[in-house]
Amino acid sequence: MSDFEIKAGYVPYDINMITYDRNGFATTNCNSITFINYGTATVTIDNNVQLTQGQQLNIDGNAGEIINRQFLLNFATGAINNLVTVKKNYI
Repeated sequence: MSDFEIKAGYVPYDINMITYDRNGFATTNCNSITFINYGTATVTIDNNVQLTQGQQLNIDGNAGEIINRQFLLNFATGAINNLVTVKKNYI
């Protein structure tokens, strides 16, 4: 777990955006993550949640929590793959 220090009532963080266009893993190590499917291919996250074009999945943590895992991403074939993740990372 990252060490972080609360200063004057706030915790500094940064936002990272990553685009995925092929099957693989999305690593988190963040406080919150949002998956947004901008492609035309359906993407399945962890063989469980399917996102069609324009859908999104948001996973939020409470203050001070860190999501520390990898999510498996699988795209359907024959369409455009474009999944964006937006992550909130403590610095």
